Amino acid sequence: MMTLRKRRIILVVCILVFLLLMPLILLYTTGWRWDRKLGLYKTGGLYISSPLTDSKIFINSNLEKETNILQGGIFLQSLKPGKYSILVDKEGYWPWQKNLFVKEQLVTEARAMLIPKEPRGNVILRENYSPLEISKYDEILAGLKTLRQPLKLPKTKQATTTPEEIARYTRFTSDQKEKLWWDPKTNKIWIEWLAGKESLPYFFCDDSSCNEKVLVHTSKFNIKNVDFYPKRKDVVLFAVQNGVYAIEIDGRDGRAIQPIYKGKEPIFTIYKNDKSVYILDEDNLIEIKLE
Repeated sequence: MMTLRKRRIILVVCILVFLLLMPLILLYTTGWRWDRKLGLYKTGGLYISSPLTDSKIFINSNLEKETNILQGGIFLQSLKPGKYSILVDKEGYWPWQKNLFVKEQLVTEARAMLIPKEPRGNVILRENYSPLEISKYDEILAGLKTLRQPLKLPKTKQATTTPEEIARYTRFTSDQKEKLWWDPKTNKIWIEWLAGKESLPYFFCDDSSCNEKVLVHTSKFNIKNVDFYPKRKDVVLFAVQNGVYAIEIDGRDGRAIQPIYKGKEPIFTIYKNDKSVYILDEDNLIEIKLE
């Protein structure tokens, strides 16, 4: 039978162990870890998502996750600060790669841009667009024809931008938080955040700072149209020369750019909430499905 003295000794030992371990527990719960040399460092996190199911997410060449309907990404905690190599791959799509820095006590976020290698296209109308049924394609075709025409501006010089120029060169997201536009003189594409710097999305930031206005792309050729990628705020579509391309806004480690369509003289538009891109090339109206 245990004596009172032994019980007291055990109690004192337990208290001493608790007091010794408490600082270590507190360090661990607040994000501190030990390296192989027993040096202390604060950890960070990494969240990578994919817009498509059955995507494989690799971190530093290790397969960490395959997305499904319920889980479209991976969240890794307690990572040592430093650079991590990210690869998101799906059969039939261009792989997306980026090197991202994890910082202490912060979660680094990114969303993969996966573009089909051979987008599914469907020619809706040919030649002179007749016979033309009354449908959404009337509206789409009318908008594309307008984009084809040179913009008529007043002959007098004005300091302010005209409503016609705003309508031609500016696009907004549905919630009016992002403004996308291009300058036809310099062929530069810009994106601007309109909802306050305190709520800037991650793709307006680089490794050192965040900005409400970001230069997305500069083209050597005349830009014919720019718009947001269907169902995305962080990817932009633009038409130059004989192609239509997608480019991500996230500029960390460079911006991925992939072709959507190549033809002769394409001009494109987005229609409401469709997941497709509508292209007018010569006398053909083409629907490109991006999933």
